[in-house]
Amino acid sequence: CGRNRVPQVHEAVALLAWLASGRAEPVGARGSRLLLSLAPGAQPLSQAVAGTGPVTLLSGPEGGLSLVEEQAALAAGFVAVNLGPRVLRAETAPLAVLAALTLA
Repeated sequence: CGRNRVPQVHEAVALLAWLASGRAEPVGARGSRLLLSLAPGAQPLSQAVAGTGPVTLLSGPEGGLSLVEEQAALAAGFVAVNLGPRVLRAETAPLAVLAALTLA
């Protein structure tokens, strides 16, 4: 495919502990923190990613994150985004985001 950069993937940790640890911060001043969300008002991914820079993506399990988890992520500076009208499975949604980001 010609891709010469593999996205960084970290080990799984409890969400609230991860948000509190500060490791949710993107590297660099131009980074984005995106939360895949099923909530009304989540903006399309294409609108949320302006310019270039590192992206920290938070994607939940099947059915999405709980209300408490989403609120904690939003309070930590994440922006709620969606991938359009269709809901993807938990294992395919992050791959769709990576594919969309390569086109941005």
